[in-house]
Amino acid sequence: MLLVGQRTDILTTGQQIGQEIGDVPNMDFSLVRRNIILSQKNFSGKTVDQCVQSLSATARHGVYLVALSRGGAALPVAGTTHVQNGDVVTLLGTSADVQRVAAQIGTILEPSIKTDLVFHSLGIALGLLIGLGVVHIGSVPLTLGSGGGALLSGLLLGWYQSRHPAVGNMPSAASSLLVDLGLAGFVAVTGLQTGQQAIATIMQHGITLFLLGVVVTLVPLILTMFFGRYVLRYDNTAIFAGALAGSRSANPAFGEVLNKAGNAVPTTPFAITYAVANVLLTLLGPLVVAFS
Repeated sequence: MLLVGQRTDILTTGQQIGQEIGDVPNMDFSLVRRNIILSQKNFSGKTVDQCVQSLSATARHGVYLVALSRGGAALPVAGTTHVQNGDVVTLLGTSADVQRVAAQIGTILEPSIKTDLVFHSLGIALGLLIGLGVVHIGSVPLTLGSGGGALLSGLLLGWYQSRHPAVGNMPSAASSLLVDLGLAGFVAVTGLQTGQQAIATIMQHGITLFLLGVVVTLVPLILTMFFGRYVLRYDNTAIFAGALAGSRSANPAFGEVLNKAGNAVPTTPFAITYAVANVLLTLLGPLVVAFS
């Protein structure tokens, strides 16, 4: 807190030094924080210190490295950290200084609220094309279907987007909306398609069939939980939950796992177990019917 006496001393001293003036033109400046995609090949594989030394003293003057990330994961901002193409470098400085450095190391990642519809439409089309593919093993047809194809396409394009963050932009709000609508639509369509048939089957065969379905659903899942926890030694709950959701091809459950985890870590185990489960279901389904 500035006391009255101190303020008086300052004013008195100022008058003794000289005449007070207003703001000096061109002395005001503001700092900006920009994310730059590292794309210049001559920086790839080098340490942070080596990259800094590659820039002239004039080029790096007034610019500060404040963050470094790869694929959405933060990297330590240390001189010994190795960088690669596609890493996101966060710089702090004046707009002109940051622009000068960005021109030498890569491309500024401009924040945008727009969605790259072309990129995502191509991903959907590619997923449907992959899902149409059928491989025959003897008389048994194997296919990923539209769901498995879309999942594989999403993994491929997601990997590409992590290496090239300038493409495939989608605001987090739009992504959350699509996830919520997609899961709600999936549940609604599944209920409309199978609900009436399930009620008719229960009315025809009694409650025993329904209880057998509950047992068939819960017992393998419980056994899988114990096997994964005590044999495979899954210690990360998010990864384990993603694997369990994929093994049951449970898209709504996977959506809830993502919400609880708060990140995309469970996506990888879900994708692997989902693909394996769908292939085995397609393969073993006809075999079970044939031998029953």
